[in-house]
Amino acid sequence: MVSFRQPHRIKNQSGFTLIELLVSLTILTAILALLSMALRTFSKGWNSSANSMERLEMVSRAFDIFERDVSGLRRLTRNAGGIHRFVFTGTAGRLSFVTIEPPYPTAPGPYFVDYSILRRGSQASLIRARAPYQDKLYKFPGATPANQVRLLEGPFKYRFSYAQKGVRDGPWLPTWRKTNRLPDLIRLEIIDAKTGVEMAQPFVVALRTDAELDCISEGSDACSARTNGELSNGAVASQEQSGR
Repeated sequence: MVSFRQPHRIKNQSGFTLIELLVSLTILTAILALLSMALRTFSKGWNSSANSMERLEMVSRAFDIFERDVSGLRRLTRNAGGIHRFVFTGTAGRLSFVTIEPPYPTAPGPYFVDYSILRRGSQASLIRARAPYQDKLYKFPGATPANQVRLLEGPFKYRFSYAQKGVRDGPWLPTWRKTNRLPDLIRLEIIDAKTGVEMAQPFVVALRTDAELDCISEGSDACSARTNGELSNGAVASQEQSGR
């Protein structure tokens, strides 16, 4: 008679029960959810940092161009009916003057440069436009689209102001009205349109103290170097400043 032996059961068999498997899956799901939240937070922080860096780079580039233009400002004068005036326009929202462009990447020489503000809804752009300067050109003639560049863009406000050294009664003026004298300092402020807080330190650039070309002619009355920075027809220009 043949007998069959039952195989011995292996004691202490290892394995997962259904409950243990469900608990493990629940813990794993919670860990993945926490990781996903951390990644989203990190992504938002990274995007915010990237936007801040991009904005700082934009502001820095704009300041370099602004400083170069103002530092190269030409003290050109014009004679209108015997009254000498500087070729310069400065208001809170616009700035125009003649400057010298560097030899690269464009042709060197004097250019009429115009800074203006373009607003579209909550966004505002600071536009730099230029046109080649020609003799007896006293106002900015306009520029082609190729000669217009957006230096700054965003939910900002831009404001120019002007100052004369040695003046005590509030040095920064929103509009420069003296036609027989140039400001000593020009400032550009960048302000958050929502909070009213400055986005960066104001750009402040000092004008060069070079004399006008008319100073080469001895006895010329269009030389401010001889009259403490003002053209000789200061009385007339002062009347213009008072609103006449």
